[in-house]
Amino acid sequence: MAVTAVLAVVSGEVSALSVAATATTWGRLMQGAWVVPLLAGICGLNAWALWQVLRGPALPRAEGSPRDVVWLRRLLYAGVAGDFVLWELVEALSDIVEYVASLVLWVATLILLARVVSGVSARFRAITLALGLIGTLTPALLLFLDIFSFRVFSLPTVASLGWTVMTLIGQRRDGRWSGATIGIGRIALTASLAFSVLGLVIRSGWLLFDGSFLVVKAFGVFTAVWLARTAHELAGPAAGPAAETTSRSAAGREPRLLVAAALVLPLVVVGAEEGARFGFTGLDEGCRERIRAYADTRPQDRRRSFVCLARDDGHGGKAMFPGNLPEQRILAHGEELCAVPGAEERQALLRRAGGSATTDELGDALEFLCPGVIAGQRADRAREQAREQAERERELAAWKAERNARCSDPWPRLRAGRQGTAAYSLFEGGGYDVFDDRDSVEGPAADFFEAVDDGFIDAAGSSAAIMTYGENEAMCLTVKAFGAAPPLRLKGWDKVVEVGILSRSGRLVVPPYPEGGDSGALGPLPGLAVDGPGRYRMRVYARELEWDEDDPEAPAEEHLIVVYPGRSTKKVVHRPWR
Repeated sequence: MAVTAVLAVVSGEVSALSVAATATTWGRLMQGAWVVPLLAGICGLNAWALWQVLRGPALPRAEGSPRDVVWLRRLLYAGVAGDFVLWELVEALSDIVEYVASLVLWVATLILLARVVSGVSARFRAITLALGLIGTLTPALLLFLDIFSFRVFSLPTVASLGWTVMTLIGQRRDGRWSGATIGIGRIALTASLAFSVLGLVIRSGWLLFDGSFLVVKAFGVFTAVWLARTAHELAGPAAGPAAETTSRSAAGREPRLLVAAALVLPLVVVGAEEGARFGFTGLDEGCRERIRAYADTRPQDRRRSFVCLARDDGHGGKAMFPGNLPEQRILAHGEELCAVPGAEERQALLRRAGGSATTDELGDALEFLCPGVIAGQRADRAREQAREQAERERELAAWKAERNARCSDPWPRLRAGRQGTAAYSLFEGGGYDVFDDRDSVEGPAADFFEAVDDGFIDAAGSSAAIMTYGENEAMCLTVKAFGAAPPLRLKGWDKVVEVGILSRSGRLVVPPYPEGGDSGALGPLPGLAVDGPGRYRMRVYARELEWDEDDPEAPAEEHLIVVYPGRSTKKVVHRPWR
C-alpha cells in the first residue's frame, strides 16, 4: 500500500492513487491541488490500518482460554477480513449470500462479546447486547418488509452508536484492553457520527469541500482496527479482582445510562416535526421560465440557474443529471465539465457522471458557471462551422462550374436583349417551370400533372410547367428574351411548342438551384419579361442529345426558351414529338 502510494505520487497517476486509497477510480474525477495530498494521506492511513490488523496479538496468549474467548477472536478476525476484502469476494457470487453471511457473523460476535466482557453487571451486558441487536437486525427487518422510513430507520443508527459507547465503557472496566485500543474505538465512534452528519450536509447542498466525504469514509478503517485490536488483546490473561472492584464502584453510574437511553431512543422514534430544508431544490418545475439570459442574471443567482437547467426535464424528457444526485455534487460536476477542453471529452465525462445532454443544452447550462469558457468554445465552434460552410460552398461552386461548362448556346449568332445558358438540375420526376415570382394574385396556375397529360407543356396565368425526357440529372437550358418574335428555326429540335404567359409584376424567371429540392438552374439566368408587366408569347424547344460513352456525366437533354411580347394565349404546336 505504501509503495503504491509513493509511486503514484511520483508518477502523478491519480487513477492508481485513487485505487490505492479508495479501491475505486472515481477520485480521478476530482479537481484541485488538494486531491493528490489527500489521497496519499489516505494511503498512509490504510497502510497503518493494515499493519495494525496483520501484526497479530501484542500480548502472549493466555493458557487455557475459554471457548467463548477463542470463538470471539475468530469471529472478530473474520469480520475484519470481511471489511477489507472477504465480503467483496462473496458479493461477487451473490448479494444475498454476502448480506446474510455478514449479518449472521455480526450477530454471533455481538452475543459472544457481551458474554466475554467482564467488570460490568449482567444488566449492563443485556442493555449493550440489546442495542447491538437493534442496530443490526432492524435494518434487515425493514428491508424484508420493504419499509423505508427516515424517522424509523434512524433508530438503528442511534442504537449502534449506543452499543459502541457501552462496549468502550465495558472494555475500559474489563482491564484487558489497552488505552490505545479504547482510543481507536473512540475515533471510530466519532467517524460514524461524522458520516451520519455528513450525509445530511451533502443533501442540504452546504458542503464546500469536495473531499469531505472521502475523508470521513477513510476514517472508517478505525472501526476495523478497533475490532482487530480487540481480538489481539483478548489473547491476554483475563481480568482479575481489580476489575470486579471497578464493577462494583461503577454500578451506581448504570442507572444514569438507563435514564439517558430511555430519553434519547423515544425522541429518535418520534423524529422531527418537519423535514429538512435544503438550500437548493431540483423539483421546481417552473424555474426554467424564470431563468434570464446570463448577462441579465444576478451573480448570486447564476449557480442556482445552472442547477435548475441541470435538473429540468421539460424539453428533452430527461434531466441532465440523475434525480437523486445532490445539488452540491451537480455543481462539482459542472466545475469539472468547465475544465474539460473539448465537446467530446465533456460528453464522455458527463456520461461517466451518469448524465446526458446535447452539446447545446450542456453549453446553455454551463454558461452560468464558466461563461468565459463557453463563450470561447462557442466562438471556436462558430469558426469551425463557418470554415465547413465555406468549404461546402467552394465544392458546390466547383460542381456548378463543371456542369455549366458542358452547356453552350444553341443559337449563338442570334443575339437577344436578354439571354443566358446554364445547366439545370432535374429532381425526381423531372420537369421545370417558368413563372412570375412576384405575382401575389390568386388565379389559375400551370399544373405539372396537366403537362404530363399533354406530354410536354401546360400554361395558365403567370406560370408554365414544362416536362423533360429525364430526371435526377442535369440538362442544358438556354433562355432568350426578344422585343419581337424571332425566326422559328425548327431544324434539329424534337419538340417545339408556343404558349401564352402573363407577367403581372414585370418578371418571368426560371427557378435557381436549389428550388424545392435539388432542382434549379446552376448558373444565373436573366428575367424574360423584357417589356415589363404584360402578356408574352413563350416558345419552348426540346431535344435529346446523343449519349457520350467517354463522358457519362454529359447532359442528355437540351431546352431553349424564347420569349417575346404577344397578347395571344393560343397554344401552337410547331413540331410534335417525333
